[in-house]
Amino acid sequence: MPDPHKDLAAIIEPAAPPVAAAQADYLLPLALTITAVLLVFIAWWFWRRRAPMRALRRLARATDAQAGAAGLARLMAGRAMPESWRLELERLRFAHPAPEATTIAATTLTRLCREAEGLLRAGDRSK
Repeated sequence: MPDPHKDLAAIIEPAAPPVAAAQADYLLPLALTITAVLLVFIAWWFWRRRAPMRALRRLARATDAQAGAAGLARLMAGRAMPESWRLELERLRFAHPAPEATTIAATTLTRLCREAEGLLRAGDRSK
């Protein structure tokens, strides 16, 4: 009679080695969170970087040229601008309001905003 221990031993699979308990994997959620925070920060940085340009475009469309000139002076305070540009801005800011001069003042304000935008872009490129 065959020996059951020898003949059946090849048929029965050995018991699997003990497996360590599965631990929670926090690497993927952590990496996704860090990536999301980084993307939000980069978007915020680009948005803040373009804020002066958006303000200049709003000021160029201002209906009140003197108020727009005052806003432009606040926006450009502390920046290196040509003296002729500053003098023209001061002339526009403190000019006596006249009804017939509103279109000239609006055109001057638009031109000053366009020149300021060009100078700001040139300053961004030099950094």
